[in-house]
Amino acid sequence: MTSKPIPDGVKPVNRYRLPGIDREGIAQLSLLETALWPLQGGLLPSSTFETKYSFQAAGERRAATVTVYAPLGLKSIDEFVLYGLLGISLSRQTQETSLLATPYWIIKRLGMAIGGFQYDQLRASLERLSAVAYQNTAFYNPVTQQHERVTVQFLSTFLPTCGRGGPVAADRAWKIDWSTSFFRMSQATGGTLLFDLDVYRKLTPASRRLFLKLKDRFWRSKRVFMNVDDLTINGLGFSPDRPLKKRKFDLTSCLRELLSLGIIEFGPGQHDVKDLFIRRAKGLYVVAFNEGEYFRQPTSERVTRQKNAIAEDPLYEPLRTIGVDEAAIRRLFKQHARGLIQRWIRITDTAMHERPRGFPGFKVSPPSFLIDGIQNDRLAPDWIYAHDKEREREEFERKRAAAASNEESLRAMYTTEKAAALREYLQTPEGQKHYTALYAQFLEFYRQVEPDRPYEAATSAATSKVEREHFQFPDFGVWLLERRQHTA
Repeated sequence: MTSKPIPDGVKPVNRYRLPGIDREGIAQLSLLETALWPLQGGLLPSSTFETKYSFQAAGERRAATVTVYAPLGLKSIDEFVLYGLLGISLSRQTQETSLLATPYWIIKRLGMAIGGFQYDQLRASLERLSAVAYQNTAFYNPVTQQHERVTVQFLSTFLPTCGRGGPVAADRAWKIDWSTSFFRMSQATGGTLLFDLDVYRKLTPASRRLFLKLKDRFWRSKRVFMNVDDLTINGLGFSPDRPLKKRKFDLTSCLRELLSLGIIEFGPGQHDVKDLFIRRAKGLYVVAFNEGEYFRQPTSERVTRQKNAIAEDPLYEPLRTIGVDEAAIRRLFKQHARGLIQRWIRITDTAMHERPRGFPGFKVSPPSFLIDGIQNDRLAPDWIYAHDKEREREEFERKRAAAASNEESLRAMYTTEKAAALREYLQTPEGQKHYTALYAQFLEFYRQVEPDRPYEAATSAATSKVEREHFQFPDFGVWLLERRQHTA
């Protein structure tokens, strides 16, 4: 990119200023201190990822630990979906913690390609994000304006299915509820980083993380230095088992990517990517980042879609699917609260697709049913509560069945481990001593009682008695607790 002069009168940039953009991404600043998950993505053995960072407070350097629990694992697309959805939710005129929209609308607003694979990709990403718990021992809370020990979840999802517990319906509205605490911290001044989601989407996963880090850092200084070891492991999520030499090589690829987009640039006397690295000691390298021309573009009006464009509203498509015409949609948006409209969209959608028990049918049509409920601010019908309770019961039964199946497999594992431990004990001098003495006694007994199989009977009886009286192994509950603590 060629450098452009900054026009007179342009105000200094800040972390919230952007050149003209089409899609906004918004990241919570404290989340950017470390990688959210290892770069390779997927499941981890303990479902937990821990990393660290240091920060300046009260004139001294302090350390913080970040722990992310993700039982379904995380993938690189999940951060794109998380920050993209935050951008959608926080850029609306009425910032609500609940987003009701069809997956088609979400995919289109995120700038993803439209296709069957993308629906599955979005669903899987939302379900992984909904299971995440994020903990930071020194999280800067912009609401209270102080560092706190914080544990939060990001969001919850409510995805309608085809039939009772079938696959997720891609043609119906999905509901995403933000965690109130996380949403409030993302709303607060000084708590968010606004960025160009389209530029972010073009980058590789490691470069995406580096791009957001630099966008925040360049607000403070035009030249930023970072320790290569700390940046690659804690900041970008490279495996600590990967040698420093190879992590430097991977980081070099990120630098070339950012250079090509003008996000960073060479400083005086620098002509190659290798010139950005500074060797401070053996095995200790620092990388210097110079603010690129991308951040020096003059402030311009955002070219995001018009806020009042009715077709861009997330509730527009669900209403059109129900059969409400555009003129009626405009009146509903102008005259009634969004929460009321959302409620009756869900009730009408449920009545259309699931035919709940107790629903008498539409007297006129689904659009008339919905508009009547909204305009007269009617209470939700009894059958929707009964239907929701039935769905909750079915979900509980599914989870209980899954838990029972899981416990059965755990008991089988427990039995296997206990049997293996018993065999090992019987090979020890102590175990052999007890077994030999008992075997001799039982053999004499079973020669009288079961003369056709005295040896097998004596072996079984001696082994059982050794297990009961001399062998030490925790009960199932204790074993399960110890196993969970070990894998946590």
